[in-house]
Amino acid sequence: MISGFNHRDLYRQMANSYELVFLSMAALGLVLAAALRWQLNRPASPTVELQRALDNGEFEPFLQPVVRSDGLGWQGAEALMRWRHPRDGLIRPDLFIPRAEDCGMIVPMTRQMMRQLARTLGRSRLPPQFHLGINITAAHLRDDVLLGDCRQFLAHFPPGGLNLVLELTEREMVEPTPEACARLARLRELGVKIAIDDFGTGHSSLVYLQQLPLDGIKIDKSFTASIGADAPSSHIVDSVAELAHKLKLEIVAEGVETEAQRAYLTRLDVGWLQGYLFARPMPLREFLLRPELDAARAAASDADAAP
Repeated sequence: MISGFNHRDLYRQMANSYELVFLSMAALGLVLAAALRWQLNRPASPTVELQRALDNGEFEPFLQPVVRSDGLGWQGAEALMRWRHPRDGLIRPDLFIPRAEDCGMIVPMTRQMMRQLARTLGRSRLPPQFHLGINITAAHLRDDVLLGDCRQFLAHFPPGGLNLVLELTEREMVEPTPEACARLARLRELGVKIAIDDFGTGHSSLVYLQQLPLDGIKIDKSFTASIGADAPSSHIVDSVAELAHKLKLEIVAEGVETEAQRAYLTRLDVGWLQGYLFARPMPLREFLLRPELDAARAAASDADAAP
C-alpha cells in the first residue's frame, strides 16, 4: 500500500511545520543582499580607485587655447587632465587632482597624459612654435624620470616645432634645492620652458623668482577678474606685468572673459591670453578640428611669405 501527500498538501504541511525556518532564511537573504549591495557601491580608497582609473586609461587630456595678444587664431594651449569615469561621467579636476597629489599618483597620471599628447599632437599639423603648457608639481621635480619624459615628448616633434612649457603649481611648495635647480636647468637645455602657474596666489612666488631658473609666469584668473574693478587687487596685474617685463619673463594671463580684459592686458604687453573669451577646455581631438587652429596656421604662413 502506497500513501503520501499531493503537491498542494505537501507545500501546506511544510509551510506549517517550517514557517520559522523559511522566515529566517528570507531575512538572512535580505541581509546578505543588502551587504553585497553596500560592498559593491562602497567607494574604494583614493589610491586604489585612481590606480584602477589609470590602468583603464580613464584620464584624458583636454586642451584650452592660449592665444597671442597681438595675433590670430590659437597659437597654443594648456593641457588639462579630466577623468572620464565609467559610472559618474566626467569628473572635475578639483575633485581628484588634490587626492592624486596627496597619495602620490599625480606623477604617473601626468606621464600617461604626456604620452597621449605626444602621440596625437606629434601626428598633427600644429602652428609653428606651438605653445603647450603642462602642469607639474613639486613631486615631479623630485622624480628622475621627468627629464627623460620631456626628451621623449619632444622627440615626436620637429626641432623648434613646439614650445613645451612646464607650469609649476603651488599647491605643494617647490623646495629650491640645488638638485631641483639643476634639474630645471637641464630641462631648459632641452628647450623646455619653466613657468610659475597661478602667480601671486601661493606663499612662495617671489622666492621662486629669486631662486629658480624660470622663463615665464602665469597671472591667476582671480587677478584678471579684478581688471576694471575698483578694488586694491585691480592693481596687482599692473605690478606683476611690470615685474615680469623687468625680469624678461613671458606672461600668460588666464581667466580672460571679456573684451575689456583682453584690451587692458594687451596694453600691458601681456604676451599670451587664456580664458572663456576664446574657448572652454575641450577634448584633444575636438581641439584639433577647430577652425581657429587653421587660422593660426594660415597667419604663420602669411608671416613667412611676407617680404
